[in-house]
Amino acid sequence: MKREISTSTLAIDVGTSALKAVLYTADGQVLTTATRRYDYRIPQPGWAEADPLEWWAALVAALAELRTSGYDLQAVQALGLTGQMHTAVLLDEAGQPLSPTILWLDRRATDETAELLHQLKLPSSQLNSTYTLPKLLWLARHQPEVLARTHTLLWPKDYLRYRLTGQVMTDLTEAGGAALLDLERRAWATERLAGLKLSPAVLPPLQPAEADAGPLLPDAAARLGLSPTTKVIVGAGDVIALLGGAPPKLGRLTCSLGSSGMLSTLLPADQAIDVSCQRLYIYPLLPYRLLNGVLSTSGAALTWAWQALYDPGTPLQTILDAAAQTPPGADGLFFLPFLAGERCPYWNDALRGSFYGLTLTHQRAHMGRAVLEGVAYSLRRLLEIAEELGVAIQELALAGGGATISGWPQIIADVCQRPVLLYAGQETVTRAIYAYCATALDPTTSFDEALNRTFAEPQPLHPRPELAAVYESIYRRYCLLADFAADALK
Repeated sequence: MKREISTSTLAIDVGTSALKAVLYTADGQVLTTATRRYDYRIPQPGWAEADPLEWWAALVAALAELRTSGYDLQAVQALGLTGQMHTAVLLDEAGQPLSPTILWLDRRATDETAELLHQLKLPSSQLNSTYTLPKLLWLARHQPEVLARTHTLLWPKDYLRYRLTGQVMTDLTEAGGAALLDLERRAWATERLAGLKLSPAVLPPLQPAEADAGPLLPDAAARLGLSPTTKVIVGAGDVIALLGGAPPKLGRLTCSLGSSGMLSTLLPADQAIDVSCQRLYIYPLLPYRLLNGVLSTSGAALTWAWQALYDPGTPLQTILDAAAQTPPGADGLFFLPFLAGERCPYWNDALRGSFYGLTLTHQRAHMGRAVLEGVAYSLRRLLEIAEELGVAIQELALAGGGATISGWPQIIADVCQRPVLLYAGQETVTRAIYAYCATALDPTTSFDEALNRTFAEPQPLHPRPELAAVYESIYRRYCLLADFAADALK
């Protein structure tokens, strides 16, 4: 039986380990979702590779689930895609993916990254080991036959859209995430391909996120159950999660906590901010001017502690309950959550995580709480750097999976001594795709208007002033040790 739905928008998020299809109503409310997981391969330590054909299979399966659940996808008026950035999909002349597809989290190209940073004089926020360009240089040196066969360079969401429409294009966020964008000209920096023996012809046309990406191919529309008249837009990389965590507002620091953490705060259009220190950066490729920071591990640190400290099969709630029963400050124990290096404020892949302050009296409950507090200390560090740059922060907004972890948002409020608004259980990255689709369908609708109508009322939390002194002394020691570790590795 088909469910009666009015006009709607379909947003697709092709992530590192799962694809999610989110069906929005015309007024921006989530109607339903379907998720399909897939694996990536680790052929060597520090390497990570994917198969783009699995992303397509996941899209087909996710939309089949929506139809099986009774949703009439013929009512979808617009479709947009987002997804993992930096992961290059190399296509041959026949449009088939070439192996390997090296994922963003692959770290094989650290030497190439250092070389390019020196050569191009780019800040770490515009070129680090997650980006596409160093991985292409690695291929040029170690598997040149792959680049020799490359006819087109795309990124995950662009590859799926190519399968949908047959059109080759991308947007500015992907070009920036590849370290192949000339920011001043908003055009490809084709000279950076010189050492790769790649022709600039492999680079797809650059289009706005809301631009028309061409009609659906008849075979694709029929297979997916979509109307041939569905409007397909270009979309953007998952950096748009910076917009989808909470409504952008001056004085609000939005923190989207997943495996990693993305932080952003709205800047006035005329406010001059000196980010030459490179500890934070201004992201210039979205509808708002944002001061941003990135934590390499937030939820991933909690997952690591859960798996390392407890037996397999132990519920996550076990470690959370134990942490909740442990006094704030974990009896002087604290944790540096640099389990995959750290991006802001250090931009150092060699940094490593550690506990400091361990004594014979500490138990795993203390360690679990120290991990939760350690991520909060990292978040507070970036908050304070923003204020040092002249940006006042009155409140925090938490979104993503981390906002749903019992007890963690209150720890963040207490460590940062700021009110917290919880946007838990809501979509982050795909709501901006809905907003882009809405503006494409109706040019009289602004991006702000479309985005803001997707948010529900948040749950407020308040910091406990009596814990300010408890966390202050430990936080200062955390900063000293983190800075010492980063300086030692320079």
